[in-house]
Amino acid sequence: MIKKKKNVLGVILARSGSKGIKNKNIKELCGHPLISYSIYAGLSSKFISKLIVSTDSKKIAKISEAYGANVPFLRKKTLSRDKVPSKDALKDAVINAEKIYKQKFDYVIEIPAVAPLRTKVDIDKALKILFLNRFDSVISFTRVFDKHPLRMKKINSKGLIDHYDPKKPENEISRRQDFSKCFIRNGAIYSMKRETILKKNSRMGNKIKPYIMNEIKSVNIDQITDFYTCEKLIEKGLCQNFPSIIFNNSGNQKPKLIVKNKNFDFLLAGYPKNIFDMSDKDLFLRNINEIHCDISQFNLINDKLKKKIIAILVPTNGLKKLNLKILNRFKNLKYIITPSTGLTHVDAKYTKESKIKTINLENIEDTKNIKASSEFCLLMVLASLRNYKESLEIVKSGNWRNFEKRVRSREINGLSFGFLGLGRIGKNVSKTIFNLGGKISYYDPHVNYKKKFFKKEKNLKKFFSKLDFLIISARLNNQTKSIINSSSIKFLKKGAKIINISRGELVDEKTILRNLRKKKIGSYYTDVVSNEETILKNKNILVKSSKNFTNISITPHIGGLTYESEIKAINRILYKFKSEYNKIFN
Repeated sequence: MIKKKKNVLGVILARSGSKGIKNKNIKELCGHPLISYSIYAGLSSKFISKLIVSTDSKKIAKISEAYGANVPFLRKKTLSRDKVPSKDALKDAVINAEKIYKQKFDYVIEIPAVAPLRTKVDIDKALKILFLNRFDSVISFTRVFDKHPLRMKKINSKGLIDHYDPKKPENEISRRQDFSKCFIRNGAIYSMKRETILKKNSRMGNKIKPYIMNEIKSVNIDQITDFYTCEKLIEKGLCQNFPSIIFNNSGNQKPKLIVKNKNFDFLLAGYPKNIFDMSDKDLFLRNINEIHCDISQFNLINDKLKKKIIAILVPTNGLKKLNLKILNRFKNLKYIITPSTGLTHVDAKYTKESKIKTINLENIEDTKNIKASSEFCLLMVLASLRNYKESLEIVKSGNWRNFEKRVRSREINGLSFGFLGLGRIGKNVSKTIFNLGGKISYYDPHVNYKKKFFKKEKNLKKFFSKLDFLIISARLNNQTKSIINSSSIKFLKKGAKIINISRGELVDEKTILRNLRKKKIGSYYTDVVSNEETILKNKNILVKSSKNFTNISITPHIGGLTYESEIKAINRILYKFKSEYNKIFN
């Protein structure tokens, strides 16, 4: 039993110059930067008094602080070089931490960022062993099985196995269960007395006690394949994952949200409860009342409850706009949170006048639905190319005779694909199309993407004139609104197909219909329409006309609508909510 409280400094060393894997410490693993796994484990420990990250990188520092760690100083570059021993960087971290915090720590524990599957339980068990015994250090090890030393041989200068003596009985051992037990450091935990690192200049000292961890939790990120291994283990639930959001404003280093206003209510508009429950929101919403309903049901919420609501989380594809009529009854509303880059579904004028802060995914590098939307874009390309919708209509009609001419299609190979706006979705899709033999060009004044297979066009007319496929993936703004109009569409090659994965307002829909009738456009496949509220009133011209066109395909803004993307979106936006606007927290 530990009677006296111990003062323990937790340290995560995270330099920027990883050679094996670029930016390894902040590379994403299952939706989170690698370092965040170690931060969470350290913050969750019941013994660590203060957790710091020692880094030479401002970017790593910012991410670490967002996940709850302290970064009281930036490490000197001289201590971040390839050949500098870890013990030197660790010693420097301890010295600086004691100066800054004006206290002397009893113990130090290094929690390497490269061991994401080690848990708080492992940390606390190792420290407990250290506390109760007179060891210099307690270091984590794991048992070696297939990669046993007896199986390891050198190859000599003649290309032969060296040091193999068949007379020695160990060289005839083949079954791993017959090997003597052997252990290896797994790089997950280095716990030590303060004097071990500061006076003996060592992470281990002389009296080293091993803490044995199982093989699964001992994965150490060294190669890219280690990332894949960790991903699979986490996805299959074979090891601990953690909530995305770590709110750590109470000063006690515990991942717990403390709310000043005990009446803080959080309204989730349009999200199914099962989706939200699958997200990593437990720590965030532990002391907050959740209300789940659709925007159309806002009028059913009584006025007393409306006054309590401080934040609303609303999805992108909520057809009803958050307008004055809907919002003006939420008297204490401070935040509208939406996992989208665009804000066309939010009344910007009202939110500005009412001083409501709108938080979206803009400027977040890894937005919610890049993968999902890229897949869907490729689906639309293939469906349009192979006349998929028309083929379905043939089956429905039962007329299987003489249909070949109507549905005979083309292959991607040899066709010209142009991206109007080249964001991350465009880049993802274009690479796949290129691998299938497609020719790639793009028009985007704000992007200069230097890849051999990308051709940048500076002239819109020239760009349009060569295309078999036009893929619209531009942002909606004053310059791009109705960029596909009666003037620009004249430049298109006759029979060119158009895919829209961005915003309905980028095209003049009447022009699209007119040119489909003239067969100037071969087909129009879109996941978006202009002013999506008109769909509810059956007034959208494209939707109404699509019944009479086999070369129009409209889907209800579902390109990014997957379980994975929705969960990731919620995690990201709550993370940003905390990072940018944490005034409601202690």
